[in-house]
Amino acid sequence: MHRIAPTPSGYLHPGNAANFAANALLADGGPLLLRIDDLDRERFRPEYLEDVFEVLHWLGIDWTHGPKDATDFERHWSQEYRMTLYLEALEELRTRAPAQVFACPCSRKELADGVHVHGCLRGSIAFNRPAVAWRVDTRGTILHESMPWFAVRKKDGRPSYQLACTVDDLHFGITECARGEDLRDSTAAQALLSDLLGYPPLLERIRFVHHPLILEGGEKLSKSQGSRGVREWGVSAKEIFQIAENWLRVTPSNHPPCAPP
Repeated sequence: MHRIAPTPSGYLHPGNAANFAANALLADGGPLLLRIDDLDRERFRPEYLEDVFEVLHWLGIDWTHGPKDATDFERHWSQEYRMTLYLEALEELRTRAPAQVFACPCSRKELADGVHVHGCLRGSIAFNRPAVAWRVDTRGTILHESMPWFAVRKKDGRPSYQLACTVDDLHFGITECARGEDLRDSTAAQALLSDLLGYPPLLERIRFVHHPLILEGGEKLSKSQGSRGVREWGVSAKEIFQIAENWLRVTPSNHPPCAPP
């Protein structure tokens, strides 16, 4: 099973569209899941959700699994309907990896300073304390420089993107996925979580292709930074598929090193 997994947090730009095309090309007519990641409800907007389906139809991509349209998504496919799976995984992490998962009330500034002033790393904070995040101790892994102390549960008690994506990929039986080069560290974090949860090794069950990015002014495009929607660029669907084909031609399966537990 291949997947397309957009986040409805802004209008999709050409980089998002080319990623859709790359995953459709990898699927080559086989099973293709549309999984819309909507846990970030603060940035979610109905118009962004509609845009996902409009761009897929504009590209001419036919997916075989997942919501048919925005209404079907809201009624049957939202990640809210899989919340029980995520909460069970969080409890499993706390049970299986007490030495690596810890409760943390630190602010962003405190984390930026690299010091857990509340004794988090010593297990001084109770997991059931209000307004604490659950984080992974990344010391001794390749992730510590790029994603130190990444969260698996946010301070509001909701699962993080990394946790939900790890659970969803196993739940839906994903076997291949094209992701942007900028998500290598994210893939490594999910590989670490997969190990901590006792899942079959992520990098053995999913073939990842980390493709280049489309840049504007030397910077990657970003929905959250208000990048123009794909149709505002005056680019055709055929050109988007050509970009994706070029990416796949020059980019082999390139698993990131797996961070040891």
